[in-house]
Amino acid sequence: NRRANVAGLKGVSWVHGTKIGIAESEDGGVTWAYRGTANIPLGGNDDSHWAPDVIWHDGTYHMFLSFVPGMHEDWGGQRFLPYLASPDLLNWTDKGRLPLASDRVIDACVLRMPDGMWRMWYNNEPDHKAIYWAESPDLRTWVDRGKVIGDKAGEGPKVVRWRDKYWMVVDQWQGLGVYCSDDGAT
Repeated sequence: NRRANVAGLKGVSWVHGTKIGIAESEDGGVTWAYRGTANIPLGGNDDSHWAPDVIWHDGTYHMFLSFVPGMHEDWGGQRFLPYLASPDLLNWTDKGRLPLASDRVIDACVLRMPDGMWRMWYNNEPDHKAIYWAESPDLRTWVDRGKVIGDKAGEGPKVVRWRDKYWMVVDQWQGLGVYCSDDGAT
């Protein structure tokens, strides 16, 4: 969801005050219908929910959400990643804020590694919008491991494993940066 069609908004406030929209398909993804917004008990109408990464594991949906408290006309303000859980993708329970590199982090991407550990890549804005990573044995307890990509600023990392390598695509605002790794850490 975005408010880009609302007249008279100042600066980038059209990006703020948005919730996570839900669309459903009954024909395998050929057509989609808007259902509404996810029931996320975090923040109020002026707060922003951005860039969810959702994983199905052990009978539960796990969401890592970019949360921005308050309405902003610029790119200022705090940002953090809360962890939420749901049985149905509609109704979510807030399980707390992740202890990451700073109070201005967004855009989680989570992937299970071959050893069973979970890895998260995310944007750490104060460090020139570098991509950092963290690890967890259970999707609940995370240890920050520091910077993994910092040669160019970027956001929205997405990592996949393909042909025995990890591939990260990052929005660098002048095209996409593509990185390759044998271990997902270097």
